[in-house]
Amino acid sequence: MRTILFSLVLIPLLANAGDERPIPSKITEAKVFLTGAQVARSATTKVPAGTSTFVFTGLAEALDPQSIQVTGKGGYQILSVNHRMNYLTESPKKKELEELRTRIKKLEKDYAYEKAMQDVWVNEEQLLQKNASIGGQQNGITASQLTAVNDYVRERLKAIKTNWLLQQEKLTALHEDAEKLRQQAGQLQAQAPRPTSEVVVEISSTTEVSATFGLSYFVRNAGWAPAYDLRATGVGKPIELSMKAQVTNNSGEDWDKVDLSLSSGNPTLGGVMPALSPWTLYMPRIMQTQGIGGVRKERAMMDAAPSMASGGVMQLKDEEEMEASTIVWNTTENRTTTVEFVIQTPFNVPSDGVPHMIGVSSQMIPATYKHYVTPKRDKDAFLYARTTGWEDLNLLPGQANVFFEGTFVGQSYLQLDIPKDTLEISLGRDKGVTVERVKRKTTNEKASIGSKRTVTIGWDITVRNTKVTAIDLEVRDQYPLSPQSEIEVKLEERGEATVNEQTGLLTWNLTVTPKETKKLGFSYTVKYPKEMPVVLE
Repeated sequence: MRTILFSLVLIPLLANAGDERPIPSKITEAKVFLTGAQVARSATTKVPAGTSTFVFTGLAEALDPQSIQVTGKGGYQILSVNHRMNYLTESPKKKELEELRTRIKKLEKDYAYEKAMQDVWVNEEQLLQKNASIGGQQNGITASQLTAVNDYVRERLKAIKTNWLLQQEKLTALHEDAEKLRQQAGQLQAQAPRPTSEVVVEISSTTEVSATFGLSYFVRNAGWAPAYDLRATGVGKPIELSMKAQVTNNSGEDWDKVDLSLSSGNPTLGGVMPALSPWTLYMPRIMQTQGIGGVRKERAMMDAAPSMASGGVMQLKDEEEMEASTIVWNTTENRTTTVEFVIQTPFNVPSDGVPHMIGVSSQMIPATYKHYVTPKRDKDAFLYARTTGWEDLNLLPGQANVFFEGTFVGQSYLQLDIPKDTLEISLGRDKGVTVERVKRKTTNEKASIGSKRTVTIGWDITVRNTKVTAIDLEVRDQYPLSPQSEIEVKLEERGEATVNEQTGLLTWNLTVTPKETKKLGFSYTVKYPKEMPVVLE
């Protein structure tokens, strides 16, 4: 009796196990992180009474099973949620690939026909030449007959050659068209059909109800990177800062008119705080090495990272005078640990692995301008815009295109993760400021007791402002430092420069009026052993 009861119960269970109902779903939202994205889908269906199994199909192959969340509305209960792979899905490009192969076969057939027609002309030419040779060897042929034969052969050869060239042109065109189609088909063929993920949801309901489902999951092969346009129309004017987002989707799912948001978070980094292990010191093994000491140099100002500052909002013009906007309307939401830009317009991001640019924000920021020059390295002066208060702009480190007076001057990088209150944006070289650095001729050299030599070296720097406006100029140079006790260095003349004795950096901050020339200078003395080669300049 127990065996019969078990069989009766087992039959409906097996029937339900094979009765899976696919649910068509649509991507409605995509929250894109710096690496990865959280995708949200929605679906509606009828849930029958009893226990049933529904399957979300065609999902991204690389979704994280641990991130799957299923929610719903309706009088039913979600019993279980499971993830599985489907390796039997066909490529979405299958129809297109079959059409390409059909077109290639037709072109190949046309090519074979045209080649056969060309061979006909070749055979006729060979036959004509053979017959003409036989006719010329026969006895009793008159001159007029020979002339007629030659005229006939000439006209036929002209027709044969003309038609052979026409066939060759057709063959070349067919070959080029077929090669293009083969390349396109090869590209589609290289896109091997990806397996897809499926989410299996088991549901229990007492009655038949209409149900709404929400499915969300995380995919790694997507993300976004910030990029900027910085436009300065002239010295003394504010800078227009435009923030853009380069959104990349390579998840295998097209995002078609989805609610898009950009988050500064990165879930792939993990959220567990690192712990410190005990740190034990050991006596290192002493190895005999011989090295050459070096001089530490401070990085030139021209390599400094640019930045931005907070500013006001541009005044609106009349609608007819307003320029076309490149910014997609969005709102900025400050989360507990991240900043999120919510795009207000539904957006399309195909799964092509190509960055798609989205304008996020644009604002005017106040700036001060200053020139920098390092004549030891470069005789050109560089114009920089300096800004403060950039922390309030919700900016992230990224590449920046810099424009000055309507001209592209180059690319820079906004290194915003460095704690610095004032950041600088390079606006390129300014040929209106000339600088010359000349070594002084009054260099004395003499040997002293102890086989040491003392050398004094001096430099004169001349700065001229050829512009019609005054400039703030910072001039930088350096004197050598000694890492060895055998070499003694002494700064003899600083020329009113600010001296950093740790780095050997000399800095002059000047205001140079229009058409004004200023002269600067410094000198240093180096005392070192006579037999030791030392670079003094």
